[in-house]
Amino acid sequence: MEKILRAFFSLIDKVSDKSGKIVCYGVFLMMVVTTWDIIGREVFKRPVVWGWVINKQLFAVFVLFGGVYALSKEAHIKIEILYAFFPSRLKRIVKAISFFSLAVFMGVLVWQSSWMGINSLKMRQVATGSFHLPLYPLKLLIPLVGILFLLEGIVVFLKREDP
Repeated sequence: MEKILRAFFSLIDKVSDKSGKIVCYGVFLMMVVTTWDIIGREVFKRPVVWGWVINKQLFAVFVLFGGVYALSKEAHIKIEILYAFFPSRLKRIVKAISFFSLAVFMGVLVWQSSWMGINSLKMRQVATGSFHLPLYPLKLLIPLVGILFLLEGIVVFLKREDP
């Protein structure tokens, strides 16, 4: 059983790591889109109508996967001024409360974003304005990344050494 658990932890860590590293290149794509938009607007007096809509979706994907990646590297901001002085038992309690909070938040996020994504898919929802980019792929991605975030939280909670 321990071997299966280790393999599961390893798989989740690899997915979090690879997806985070791949998605980080979206920042360069956002820079290209923004540069294209600025040059089109300022130099040619013809702004692109799709720049803002695409950048919003790219940024959303970056934030979603960036959160999972940061959790996998334990890189989220921690306030340890008091925590460092807690006895071991209290540290475990705080860790459990933190995990419970993450699980509840991610559970609600997955539940609500699934509902939102399915409705968006049914309607074939697109962005308003002059460029009608489909919104349902992003809205369907949110619950999937929420599940990955929750799984990575389980890995961090169970795998990492107790304080």
